[in-house]
Amino acid sequence: MRQRAAAEKKADSEAVVIGVISGKGGVGKSVFSVNFSIALSEMGKKMLIIDLDIGMGNIEHLVGRSSLPDIADCAHDHLQLSDAIFKGPGNISFIAGGNGLSTLFRPDGEHLDAFLRQIEQIKRNYDFILFDFGAGVTDDMLHYILAVHQMILVTTPEPPAMADGYSALKIICSKNAALPVFCVVNMTGNSREGKETWQRLSGAAKKYIHIDLQWLTALHRDNAVIRSVREQSPCVLRYPHSRFSIDMRLLARAFLVQYQHEQAVSSFSPFVLRVKKYFELLRGK
Repeated sequence: MRQRAAAEKKADSEAVVIGVISGKGGVGKSVFSVNFSIALSEMGKKMLIIDLDIGMGNIEHLVGRSSLPDIADCAHDHLQLSDAIFKGPGNISFIAGGNGLSTLFRPDGEHLDAFLRQIEQIKRNYDFILFDFGAGVTDDMLHYILAVHQMILVTTPEPPAMADGYSALKIICSKNAALPVFCVVNMTGNSREGKETWQRLSGAAKKYIHIDLQWLTALHRDNAVIRSVREQSPCVLRYPHSRFSIDMRLLARAFLVQYQHEQAVSSFSPFVLRVKKYFELLRGK
């Protein structure tokens, strides 16, 4: 009992790492990441977003900030990762991506160790660290994707988005079948369309990949989201009573309920150790 209590206490002191992925671009993944983080922050959670969309990072633009030091600057200018953490709207923190990310995260070991050492230093300051990955699954990012504690797949009812989302799940879960994966269906016409999209995707995932793709909720198509992106102001703050914002807050509550269940039935190993484990496995060591 004492060992279990000690393990739970240690796990509680570690930030839970959430990965957000999509099979293809244009499904609203980064918009989801920002608004989801703000919704969790409103519920008292300390949130950090790290933009890992190689070459296409746009988190800073979605929150109305630009020309900031980013992850690539940390490597090239020898800055600390903590120097690239900025406060965003809704009391969230974020680290911007950069055009040099493809070089920075090419897994040669040197950059990996440096990045992980700095993650180790900042992770205790947050309840959740959210990695906003690029569309699809790349070799440079696969060991990070596999190491997250929880994964959220963002898709839409469009067949290409569903097909590409399934393909991403197939790659990821073939190497880590125990990874809890949640599904968010964005840009739906109604709740039924969202649920039916998830049912088709989860049915295929269960039959062919043998995983349980867990349901969160649908996010309705809403012009308020389009306006908020143009205005570089997150929708849940700019238009708090819009359908999308209401959906997002319900989604955040549903996620915390699911997260507490996962935490009760399994223990999280430290993210840094998981990255190193998958880094070695993927290279056949």
